[in-house]
Amino acid sequence: MTPSPRARWSGVAGAVAISVLLLTLATAKGGDPALYPARPGQGVTVYLIDNGWHSDIAVPTAAIEARGDALAAAARQTSSAPWTLIGWGDAGFYEASSPALSRIPDGLAALLGGRPTVVHLEGAFAAPDRTWGRGVRPITLSRAGLTALLARTGRSLARGPGGAPVMAPIRRVRDEAFFASGERFSLLHLCNHWTAELLNAAGLPVTPLLDGLPVGLALDLKLRARL
Repeated sequence: MTPSPRARWSGVAGAVAISVLLLTLATAKGGDPALYPARPGQGVTVYLIDNGWHSDIAVPTAAIEARGDALAAAARQTSSAPWTLIGWGDAGFYEASSPALSRIPDGLAALLGGRPTVVHLEGAFAAPDRTWGRGVRPITLSRAGLTALLARTGRSLARGPGGAPVMAPIRRVRDEAFFASGERFSLLHLCNHWTAELLNAAGLPVTPLLDGLPVGLALDLKLRARL
């Protein structure tokens, strides 16, 4: 007996669902129990911030400056604020200040990859949970986890003469700066994937297939890191 069209579509949908589930499990990255969760009373609070399509991680600026490396030099060139937001993305799309809708074609071109990328730093003079009313999630990291997160951030920076970070000429507002990055942006490696990689370096388990959008990253961290 020939299966009905409805039965065939149900079979296809089931196969697709199973394939997606297997791919999700196969690409999931485990956490590091030596780094996360932090022991009671020994953690450092950072903040995951998102605006619905892009995410940043806010960390205490003092923790960056204590490193004395290229990332610390970049932070000094950016702001003296006590908090620093860290983000990453396609240079052409990220640095632009025109309305988002007008940049859709540019954003689609960025998904093809092969274009310059940047690390974005921005100072905040108050704790993020007091500055932004929505899209702010506190995360308690161990000190070793925060160190690993900042080391991963530093590896994203392209280096100029003497190993110094390379500041981009565009500076949209005060207390922010863009620095050239050597990492590749594409449909398979979006800005939120990069944020997830920083958190994974800090010891949190992540699932790249879910992490392309902030809502997926938040769900991922809720399910796997118990945030």
